[in-house]
Amino acid sequence: MEALVAAHSGIRWLVIVGLLVVLLWAFAGKQRHQPTWVRIVGGLFSLQVLLGIVLYVINEGWSQGGFIAIWHPIGMIAALAAFQIGTGRSRSESNPRMLGIATLISIVLVLAAVPWPRGMM
Repeated sequence: MEALVAAHSGIRWLVIVGLLVVLLWAFAGKQRHQPTWVRIVGGLFSLQVLLGIVLYVINEGWSQGGFIAIWHPIGMIAALAAFQIGTGRSRSESNPRMLGIATLISIVLVLAAVPWPRGMM
């Protein structure tokens, strides 16, 4: 159980850094096709959400109160959906700016849905 929590917490930072790198790359707009590492970031993001769902079920997250019970899972699933939709549309239209906009939306949703320690807010 602690291993799942540690993995979920650790992968969080990889996802946030990965999303920031994708954002910078997309708005630089120098290439039309997506590099492989954009897919790797998407895979890490999907793994992160999957681990979160597993933890939610194991820990009965719905009984933990407002933020963790409702806003955290909804925000993270919406963030993943925005990123995946943006990745797909960007690839089909060869438009890195589309990926940048979707990634920016995803980053905002992730940062809003992370349960930050009280001293950070």
